[in-house]
Amino acid sequence: MSLTVLYLFALPMIYPAGKKLLHISESYIERMDSESDPENQLHHELLKVWLILCVVLIAVGLARFMEPEQIIRGLLVGAWCLVLAALDLARFWLPFRFTASLAITGVMFSIWVLPERHPTQLLAEISFIFIPLELVRLSANYFEKDEVFGKGDVWLITALVCWYPAFDVLAVTLIALLAAICTGAMTKQRYLPFGPFLCLFAVIPAFTTLDIII
Repeated sequence: MSLTVLYLFALPMIYPAGKKLLHISESYIERMDSESDPENQLHHELLKVWLILCVVLIAVGLARFMEPEQIIRGLLVGAWCLVLAALDLARFWLPFRFTASLAITGVMFSIWVLPERHPTQLLAEISFIFIPLELVRLSANYFEKDEVFGKGDVWLITALVCWYPAFDVLAVTLIALLAAICTGAMTKQRYLPFGPFLCLFAVIPAFTTLDIII
């Protein structure tokens, strides 16, 4: 079966896949929070972003601008990010079970599909990101006497390193931070979930490298 047929076959599956992913977040909230109607008001917007991402990735694949493994990586990261963004928007949650699953699938994909990412290099990049971020989180929360930087955000950023090079993830984090600061300034909100900003920009390295920003 040709790649063109596979891409075209995947198109009608995008919408139900997005609905299913959002249902996973709703089911988790209902199970953990005893919420009878946990649907997030922004689910429709999240679904639109998911549809746009998938259509763009498939169109790029049909045009042969990207290799199939890059398309698959973008779709998988997008799928995980859709669930995590929905949870963070609804409850300020980035559960470890989801960020850990994102990391594990990223490690498996990187080692098996991207031979240039050696396990030793992957471990070094994960440590390079996680340890400083955790120190920053602990320091920020200590001085602010409040949870201004959540552990879930650290795990999410670290999990993205399992999919992308560390400098690309650092660039995504900086872009997401600037977007969050601007959004907070415009909306006059002191606390915003950072996860959705990370998830929104996490698909950029699927298309191009961002290490020039760092």
